[in-house]
Amino acid sequence: MIRQNVEAGLNLERTVFFSDAVIAIAMTLLATELPLPEGDTPEAVWRSFLSNLGGEYRAFLVSFAVISLFWYQHHRSFERIAHANTTLIVWNLVGLAAIVLIPFATRVLSAEAVGLHGEQENDYYLGSIFYSSIMLLWGASYILMVITARKHGLFREGTPASTPGNMIFGACSALAMFAVSIPIALVNPSAATLSWLLIPVVSTVAPRVRSRLFLG
Repeated sequence: MIRQNVEAGLNLERTVFFSDAVIAIAMTLLATELPLPEGDTPEAVWRSFLSNLGGEYRAFLVSFAVISLFWYQHHRSFERIAHANTTLIVWNLVGLAAIVLIPFATRVLSAEAVGLHGEQENDYYLGSIFYSSIMLLWGASYILMVITARKHGLFREGTPASTPGNMIFGACSALAMFAVSIPIALVNPSAATLSWLLIPVVSTVAPRVRSRLFLG
């Protein structure tokens, strides 16, 4: 029994270290795709920089914030988990697959943002839909990780019974925002992108509101 617990702890440690490495690489890859400002004079370089603020640079900031939020969620959830099993590791890998795809989804989103300045604005909604779909994949895998940990008793001793429910509720709130942004993107891709800025607020506030309602 002791040997099994030690092996479970080692598996969990390796899973956390591997996950942190994958997330760090994904964040680094975001910057490699940023275009360099061009121009023969300082004024031209500055104008080139400003011209990218609504495209590649904005997409970078959004994706960096999203991956940071995902890392924070992952970090906080695994702080509460004492052991890992095969199912938890599988769902964690699914979530990491979503994170690995974010740099690519960011490139698609940036191409869409650049296209929005052209004449065919309504043709550039696939980037926002694809990006939201990646976010939904992460959210689904995160929820399944929490459900797996609760079902198999993987949480640390002393974890409040309400914790898994709050984690799932917060993730569902973020998922709802991304899901709603998909039909918005069909009408206005820029509005869909801007709606994502509310997700960190919603995912943070929603569990607290739920806890107060249940306490009340």
